[in-house]
Amino acid sequence: MTKQEYKEILKYELYYYFRVKGGKPTLIDRIRTKHFQPNTNCIFMARKMWYLYQLGVIGRFRAKLLYLRIIKKYGCVIFPNAVVGKGFHICHPVGIVIGTCSIGENFMIYQGCTVGSGMEKVNSKTGSSHPIVGDNVRLCANSSIIGGVSVTNNVVIGAHSLVIKDIDESGVYAGVPVRKIKD
Repeated sequence: MTKQEYKEILKYELYYYFRVKGGKPTLIDRIRTKHFQPNTNCIFMARKMWYLYQLGVIGRFRAKLLYLRIIKKYGCVIFPNAVVGKGFHICHPVGIVIGTCSIGENFMIYQGCTVGSGMEKVNSKTGSSHPIVGDNVRLCANSSIIGGVSVTNNVVIGAHSLVIKDIDESGVYAGVPVRKIKD
């Protein structure tokens, strides 16, 4: 990722609310959004961490420091080596765990969610123990995606749900373990 791509993705993610409402943020809105709102500040710090992580040894060291700062400030664990596409959105940053995983574009996550590996669950298709999440996925409060599972595009995972098997078609899923409840 180049510095220009990093800036464009960051601008796209930080000003999500203004994009939805169709307005343009003023200077005060930009300052408030970037520095004083916990959800967008956490996105800013995570995006900066992911950018730094790819820049070599010094960048990885700085990314690890930022990783520790995110844990201390927001109580969420977001790994520096996670791969997350454009449109990452955190609604409430407290209690989120994003481990080593691959996440597509327009991913929305709420408080208390976990996306991470389970050492015993390896995906037979990819041979990985890390989750692969598609585009336009919403992970509602206190739900988890554990192990080497694949989640397809356009999926909503309901609150307090546990994903431990592949989700191959779009829709709304809920339960422990998840099952499709709505198309």
